[in-house]
Amino acid sequence: MQDEHKTKEQLMLKAPETQRKRVERGISERRIWLPVAGMFVLLCILEWLNETWDLPHLLLGAPHTPTNWREAIVETVLIAGVGIFAVLRLIRDITERKRAEEALWESEARYRAVVEHQTELICRFLPDATLTFVNDAYCRYFGKKREELIGHSFMPCIPEEDRGGVKVQFTSLSAENPVATYEHRVLTPNGEVCWQQWADRAIFDEQGRLVEFQSVGRDITERKRAEEALQQHTERLRALATQLAEVAEAERQRLARELHDQVGQNLTALGINLNIVRTQLPGETPDPVRSRLDDSLSLVEQTAARIRDVMANLRPPVLDDYGLVAALHWYGEQFARRTDIAVAVEGQEPVPRLAARVENALFRIAQEALTNVAKHAQTTQVTVTVEVEGGTLHLVVADDGVGFDPLTTLSTSPAHLAEPDGDRGWGLLTMTERAEAVGGYCRIESHPSQGTRVIVEVAR
Repeated sequence: MQDEHKTKEQLMLKAPETQRKRVERGISERRIWLPVAGMFVLLCILEWLNETWDLPHLLLGAPHTPTNWREAIVETVLIAGVGIFAVLRLIRDITERKRAEEALWESEARYRAVVEHQTELICRFLPDATLTFVNDAYCRYFGKKREELIGHSFMPCIPEEDRGGVKVQFTSLSAENPVATYEHRVLTPNGEVCWQQWADRAIFDEQGRLVEFQSVGRDITERKRAEEALQQHTERLRALATQLAEVAEAERQRLARELHDQVGQNLTALGINLNIVRTQLPGETPDPVRSRLDDSLSLVEQTAARIRDVMANLRPPVLDDYGLVAALHWYGEQFARRTDIAVAVEGQEPVPRLAARVENALFRIAQEALTNVAKHAQTTQVTVTVEVEGGTLHLVVADDGVGFDPLTTLSTSPAHLAEPDGDRGWGLLTMTERAEAVGGYCRIESHPSQGTRVIVEVAR
């Protein structure tokens, strides 16, 4: 028997190169020689497929320990003149590796479940916009199967006029700035144009080369429609405000003409008549009568002066006759007399003159700004500057008063405007609307205890 066993060992060493196959499932650490009869079919399959197999525990006589894994090698040995023998030899424990593989598989399964059950659209795509992955929500949104989307570009789903902008958005990402959010229109299967918002993340390899993009999107059509409706409503309100301002200005002009033509002329005639009466009084007229007549003449003169002031405030003649800067000088003097706040007007009259509606809007803005100074600034001086730079006219009303917080005061909510200081919010809003009505822009610069600057910019 010893000679026979020795002969088998020698013959095995001379046999052709052993063909190896991996077998998994917990078995004891030992080398097992098995006759071919019991494993012939199995070994032939292993030999043909060249793959890893799991052998039954009972067949190998190993205890059933499903939490322990071993990796073994099955060698088939051809012994000349004798036959084929199978050698089962354990090489290492792979329990930890198997557990790690199972954990990874479970993690991937959970991740895929999360992605697939998301209501938001999730996709991955190559730099040329070819889709490499889409979730179920993406498929449902575009009404297509996954195989109809993967491997194809998503650009046909975007209106042609928007494609350039979309491509610029995601191709502008870099390793330093890999994330971007943007919005664009899409074409749905029923032909409807909808809006989507996408958050793209660029993925780079170890060499910094762009590999692909991962993107999460959602439909924002309702929000866009609401924004569009709000914008249209705002434009209608702005047009209405402009029209109301024009109507108010026309009414001011009408009232000024009426005061001049009717009241002013009557007061002038009354003053002339009283003077005639005074000169024709007999010498023996009592002093009380003369005194009462003098008081009447004085009252007529005061009323006429007040009427002229009212007419000037309604529509300053100097604005029509000489222009914006002259009107600001005149109004600054009037304002200083009423409030004891010094007004310095700086700048030259624009040449050529501005359009009448632009001059009027800027004059009214300056009036409102000076009114706010008198009410809130707690200052003794204010500067009004008019200058032209390039094709833009700048009107600046600046004071060194107490200032305020524009973020709070510019709130136009009903609750805020009902507060004692809410009229300032209305005044600032009115200035903004007047500037926009003539194609300009109004901004407020102010800080508590640092004064306020009202800046208006209008294109020539």
